[in-house]
Amino acid sequence: MRPTRVALFALFALLPATPAAAQQARTVVVGRVVTDSLTARDPVGRSRKAPYHVWTLDGRRGQKIEIDLASADFDAYLVLRDGEGYVIGRDDDSGEGNSARLHAILPREGRYQIVATSFSESGRGRYTLGVSGWETPDAPPAGVAAALRPGETKDGLLEPGDEVSGDGPFQDRWTFDARAGQRLRFELRSTDFDSYLVVLGPDGAQLATDDDGLGDNDASIAFRAGAAGHHTALATSYGDDPKSGGYRITLVEESGDFAEPGEAGAIAAGETKDGRLETGDRFGTRGFEDRWTFTARAGQLLRIDATSQAFDTYAVLRFGETSVDSNDDGGDGTNARVMTVAPNTGTYTLVVSAYSEGRAGGRYAVALGVTATPAAAGAPARIAPGQRLAGRLEPGDRARDGGGYEDVWEFDARPGQDVTIEMRSGSFDAYLELRDPQGRIVAENDDGLGEGTDSFVFGHLEQGGRYRIVARGYGDRESAGFYELALATAAPAGAPGRVLEVRDGDAIVGRLEPGDSVVGDSTYADVYLFRSSRSADVVIDLRSGDFDAYLLLQDAAGRTLATDDDGGSGRDSRLSFGVTAGATYRILANSYGEERATGAYRLSLRFAP
Repeated sequence: MRPTRVALFALFALLPATPAAAQQARTVVVGRVVTDSLTARDPVGRSRKAPYHVWTLDGRRGQKIEIDLASADFDAYLVLRDGEGYVIGRDDDSGEGNSARLHAILPREGRYQIVATSFSESGRGRYTLGVSGWETPDAPPAGVAAALRPGETKDGLLEPGDEVSGDGPFQDRWTFDARAGQRLRFELRSTDFDSYLVVLGPDGAQLATDDDGLGDNDASIAFRAGAAGHHTALATSYGDDPKSGGYRITLVEESGDFAEPGEAGAIAAGETKDGRLETGDRFGTRGFEDRWTFTARAGQLLRIDATSQAFDTYAVLRFGETSVDSNDDGGDGTNARVMTVAPNTGTYTLVVSAYSEGRAGGRYAVALGVTATPAAAGAPARIAPGQRLAGRLEPGDRARDGGGYEDVWEFDARPGQDVTIEMRSGSFDAYLELRDPQGRIVAENDDGLGEGTDSFVFGHLEQGGRYRIVARGYGDRESAGFYELALATAAPAGAPGRVLEVRDGDAIVGRLEPGDSVVGDSTYADVYLFRSSRSADVVIDLRSGDFDAYLLLQDAAGRTLATDDDGGSGRDSRLSFGVTAGATYRILANSYGEERATGAYRLSLRFAP
């Protein structure tokens, strides 16, 4: 019988360039850590062309082991083969840093070979190799299909005895019943292997597949059941190797008002609508895609945001068959933002997809903003509290001494007034300056909005008069492109120690100061109550240019549920947490560290899309 593809690779790809017999016998046992060094005198592998050592391990059928290869001198690479040369598993960076870690369940009794080598040809130096027992998750028995219902998360294990897929890897079957038209999403996560998902319909036909839809090596599939019946999800690993490892699989039902798969939706200026990439949608160069249409006049500034927690959004704006603009990560994180001037009057089409090619999908939101043409180049412009206006850095604007352009915006203020200023741009790294009537800088900021490279300024205006906002790019580069500027009057920060209520969509400006509540380390904290109107994930952001922000989320009894230090941008905090309808939560705006920090901050809360 002809050897399989995996066997051929095992037999030939790692054969030494010099006889392995030249190596001294090396043996390792479970529970022991050994140390050795790769040198120029060691044999070199044919495929990786790096020196290697072969260690033998006596194992028994069904034994569960963890192998760790670590080195401070080179990027460790690990291969496990059985006595016949078949590859059981391989790994590069699953350990800490550049260390290799491999989980395996031994298929038979006998002698195994552990190949300790380097990822690169130049790898030389000392390393440690350890073999220990592996505590596997509580999973269904090997080869047995298990049931999964919407809302459930279960542990699984790829292992010898499982069904083998057509191209080699182990696979588990998870069965579930779906209604016609039901919208479901699978998530498959593992730290042991590169996850791969397949969904089959009631007739066994393949409905969708995904490799890295959740980012990194985790998979996700969003689909709409075309027919009622018994469906199957296959949980497996990417590639040809039959890898063993633990994983976690989740099935979620999604509800909402979505366009039918493959049909275009309509959106108007000022609207935010929900969408979903799923089976049945158009399939373009990047996978599933949705289309949204709207009308605009020539010269209007368009701002389009496509945001999702399920995938990395990608947006393309078209007029007829012409591509006007496109964007990947111009918004917050991996969200897309298109800002451009409409070149024509008529109907535009927005195409939303995932950035990575494949069949990954899920829920997202799309928002359309339409504003007037930006002010003329070089001329100071007026802005009033409550306005959100467009600007453009371009040749003809005021030239800065250090290089680049800047726009100036003016507004009138009363003594003692508090204001907030936001500047957003997908074209450059935004930078804000607030100057008083004498031209002195009252406040300035680079990335304080906590959303990529956008800026946020909180200003307490000691005197009345005409203030100036300088909008520019960060650094001395000649930044150019569109931006949005928003000016708002901030309500006075609550009295020290007062407990306030926060609701979905609120953005509150506060201040840590003497008289506030204190937490266990004696630092100041402001306390907010949140009464959830529904069961969903909420996102809480705490941003400050005065101190290192720290968030605490507690239940009504004061028990801490979650904390965060730098989950936002820079030193800002962000918490994402699942809340229950009708429950009351306490949000503490605090500073990180033991010193009693004081200063202004901005707290916002929203339900995740």
